[in-house]
Amino acid sequence: MLNITMDKDGNGMIRKAWDYMKKYNMLEKGDGIVIGVSGGADSVCLLYVLKELCGEKGVTLTVVHINHGIRGKEAKRDEDFVEGLCRKLGIELFKYHYEVKKIAKKEGLSEEEAGRKVRYEAFLKVCRLRKCNKIAIAHNKNDSAETVLFNLFRGTGIKGLTGIDPNRVITTEYGDITVIRPLLCMERKEIEEYLKQEGIIYVTDSTNLTEDYTRNKIRNMVLTYVTKEINLGAVANINEAASQLKETWEFVYDHIERRYQELVRSTDQVYHIAVNDFLAEPVIIQKGLIKRIMENLAGNRKDLEAKHVEAVLTLLDKQVGRYVNLPYCMIAEREYNDIKLFCNKEIARDSVAKEQMVPIEISVPGRVFIPLNRKILETKLINYKNSEPIPKSSCAMWFDYDKIENAVEIRTRKEGDYIQINGSGGNKKLKDYFIDHKIPQKLRDNQILIVDGSHVMWIPGDGERMSEKYKVDESTTKVLLMKMIDLEENEDER
Repeated sequence: MLNITMDKDGNGMIRKAWDYMKKYNMLEKGDGIVIGVSGGADSVCLLYVLKELCGEKGVTLTVVHINHGIRGKEAKRDEDFVEGLCRKLGIELFKYHYEVKKIAKKEGLSEEEAGRKVRYEAFLKVCRLRKCNKIAIAHNKNDSAETVLFNLFRGTGIKGLTGIDPNRVITTEYGDITVIRPLLCMERKEIEEYLKQEGIIYVTDSTNLTEDYTRNKIRNMVLTYVTKEINLGAVANINEAASQLKETWEFVYDHIERRYQELVRSTDQVYHIAVNDFLAEPVIIQKGLIKRIMENLAGNRKDLEAKHVEAVLTLLDKQVGRYVNLPYCMIAEREYNDIKLFCNKEIARDSVAKEQMVPIEISVPGRVFIPLNRKILETKLINYKNSEPIPKSSCAMWFDYDKIENAVEIRTRKEGDYIQINGSGGNKKLKDYFIDHKIPQKLRDNQILIVDGSHVMWIPGDGERMSEKYKVDESTTKVLLMKMIDLEENEDER
């Protein structure tokens, strides 16, 4: 660990950051650190803290600023501000411009996901160019509290409630890069107070003040309300609970790791675990083992949720040969004595997977996250007057609520599915509908459906195709509005 002696009367903010960095071994002599600086309060504070701690102490600092090509003149203002700041502090700056909207559209990502992708591409590029071994990100306690709430509302296990990690290692072809978060010990109000006291200016991203993204709603509406109306220490308390859950998770994870080494057999990315040994473990360890295998196969933990683990566990009570398809082209299969998990793109693409997706029951009103297409389905119940016009949209549909016979579900196709194609009651098998409309075979098994039993109410993404049975008419009194919303995530630096 870098040896820095703090002045007894030095700035409390700097001391607090240094103590936290020491605790998590964030600095070593000879480190090269790439700092993500947007120009906002958090990243500007991070830059000044690291400049104070690392100047003349054998650590090199390099700043990266990203213009996402979204906010026009405001983005250029931020870029010019960061350029002037780096010139003032004598720190090298790398500027990158990306057209994030175009990238998101081309790669099928949300703008938030595309933004995160290009940021880390830029960070790692500069790490390679300047032989840096660390990336510093300006997350703080508020960001961690938002992450806990975001994961809680979306649905998560213990790990998702542990907040943001102080350090994270990224393995690259030219070595491991450690992402460090030196401000994670501070609340946003402390950061803003420090900048005010020191007379340090920064810029404000206007999009952070809107309610356009889920993270913004949690920050500006939920946390703000809770802090003002329930407990001023809400952010600190959420972080304390997350810290305790982290300790719990680390204890459980250590046991999972030991049992994983003892029970899981793998060859060429095919994983086996004996059913009898598996059943002897507590349920929390069973789930941990399955999640661990899935993460190995996927090379990622994103989009792997509790419902996917539960789907694998259902195979324990099923006959040999039954299987479930999972994210990242993974398949879990019941063998005579084992559960087998493997990745097979051909099977995942071409087979008619009867258990392709764990069905999700829709609540009305409400919102539900759909992992398969990374969207949110929002539902509302509306009292309808015959004169009211019905909006035309491929992502929002109006259904006659009283014509629905069963609990509405989101799932992929099953044998026996059908859709009503005309007002006189003519039905067509879903398979035949797909053939008639030239839906590619590789897309059929992963097509999201909104269903009433076996009756397909809506095929999202296929124009405005909904069943004729549920269309609003002169007898309609209640409308079920269903709307598909792109998932907006913001899991990076601010």
